[in-house]
Amino acid sequence: MIRGFGSRASALAAVVMTVLVVVGGIAPTARAAADPSDVVLVFDYSNSILGAKTTRNQFAAALERIATRVDEIRDDLVAGDATVSFVRFASKAQDYPRCTGLKLLQSPAAVAQFANCLRLIASGYRRGPIPAVTNSIGADTNYVAAMERAATHLPADSVRPALILFTDGRHDVDGVPASRVIPTRDRLFGSRSAFALLPVGMGLDPKLRAGLTAGLENLRVVKGIPDCVSGASFVWPTVTFPTPQEAGDAVGRALQDTTCTFTVAPTPTPKPTPPPQLAPILGLKVVAGDGKAEISWAAPSGRGSTAPIVDYQARCRSGDGPYIESTEGVSTDTSATVEGLTNGTSYTCEVAAVGDGVAGAWTPAGSVTPLGIPAPPAAPIVQAENAAVDVSIPSDPPGVTGYSVECSPDSGSTWPAKADLATGGGTAQVTELTNGVDYVCRAIAENAIGLSQPSPLSEIVRPCNSILECNGRLLPVFAGILGVLALLIIAGLIVLARGRVPGYVIAVVDVVHTANIGHGSTLGITLTRAPGTRNVTGLVVDRTSKAEVRIRRLRSGGFAIRDRNGRSEVAEGDPVVFTDSVGVKHSLVLRAFDTNAASAVARGRR
Repeated sequence: MIRGFGSRASALAAVVMTVLVVVGGIAPTARAAADPSDVVLVFDYSNSILGAKTTRNQFAAALERIATRVDEIRDDLVAGDATVSFVRFASKAQDYPRCTGLKLLQSPAAVAQFANCLRLIASGYRRGPIPAVTNSIGADTNYVAAMERAATHLPADSVRPALILFTDGRHDVDGVPASRVIPTRDRLFGSRSAFALLPVGMGLDPKLRAGLTAGLENLRVVKGIPDCVSGASFVWPTVTFPTPQEAGDAVGRALQDTTCTFTVAPTPTPKPTPPPQLAPILGLKVVAGDGKAEISWAAPSGRGSTAPIVDYQARCRSGDGPYIESTEGVSTDTSATVEGLTNGTSYTCEVAAVGDGVAGAWTPAGSVTPLGIPAPPAAPIVQAENAAVDVSIPSDPPGVTGYSVECSPDSGSTWPAKADLATGGGTAQVTELTNGVDYVCRAIAENAIGLSQPSPLSEIVRPCNSILECNGRLLPVFAGILGVLALLIIAGLIVLARGRVPGYVIAVVDVVHTANIGHGSTLGITLTRAPGTRNVTGLVVDRTSKAEVRIRRLRSGGFAIRDRNGRSEVAEGDPVVFTDSVGVKHSLVLRAFDTNAASAVARGRR
């Protein structure tokens, strides 16, 4: 659909002003009897209007005000010989029910119905798209259908026939090309000696106005309308209007000259324009700096402002002294810095907005005392902990809000370990240190302005987790004690070893193969075989995990045997069957012997 209108609200306001002038803004004047006139008001019901809630509500409100005005001048309208009809259109056109052929002459009832029809149309615009109506008249704009419907309400012998066409766009309905518009107009009204077709373009977008104006000028017709008794010849030079007021005045003059019934009311004296005003500034905040104050604020919301803001001004002063102003120049930024202030002195600051030709009131931003960076703190006090150091500051310099604590393991070359420390005599713990390493620590004070120089270094501190780590002087003493204990333990082991009965174990496989497999608790044997056969030729001692039979002496005197099939236990001297690595089963007898003479004697006695 070709619409071409950027401000429908303003456009509809123009239409509203038009009808207000027609029925409400025109005061009656005593004159000779008027010629009968027939007027058709055609309303655009396309989706471009009904779908725009704000636009249609404004239009509806204007129609309701017109209806109120009709009620007020009922007697004047009854005196005029005019017949009014209402038509609505989109892609199709139809009469507005019970709102056609309203003969106002000597008919208070017709005047009342005239007002009622205006209210009905207004309520239709307020409701927006209605399926029953939308389906019956479509969604697009069809000038052909609008003119054909209006022609049925303009008698061929009418002395002053007029069609006022309210629209917000061009003819653009599917199936009815724009090339049919002018031929239809000429077919319907071209043979009339008197006729006025008055387009009222409601689109006010300057970018599209030229194209709309050209189309509506081609549609316009003004011919043969007789002069009123005291009126001038009727003309309609303009079809689109830059302001609603101009559109309303033009339609008022058109109705005056076509009906000879109304007189345009005098233009009211405009109210004086109030002086421009600026809304107060909100959300002000001031922060101390080093010899300066930084001020920020929120831009006015717009309520109460009638002038655009072109600049902000900010200033501060101490007591009743002179103001010190910000020096950023003309700017609409919502922050400013007032420099040249004295640290330690209290200042009050304020901000004002500046409009085009008007200055706003100064708004207090609050008090502020500029500060410099803090002085370096005293050397921190340190206490060793397990992989950590506790750090405290002896006293707080004025204005300090906190500290950053650092510790170095290389006498100050690097400072990898850090922690934050609050004011007021607290303690910070620097963690993830290495026990036994010497550290030095320092502190840096902080305030709202910045950071101080580092403090002097602390005493050397060594994190620790034992008596030896924390007391290095005791290390030689503990080393001597440990040496003595080690000698005593070794001597005891020697004594125990001398009194130990090592013994040995004899393994007999398949009765014929015998081997001394040694002593100890973990033993093993592997079979030797003739090359290329499974025939066992002998035994070898094998204490590795790859032995074909692994043997462990038990404290009970027996043996634990493990082969490829699993584990079993056997008493000394009892045969046991095992499976070798090639799947052959063998018998095994194990016997233990002691080498200690006393043990041998004791065994012989048993």
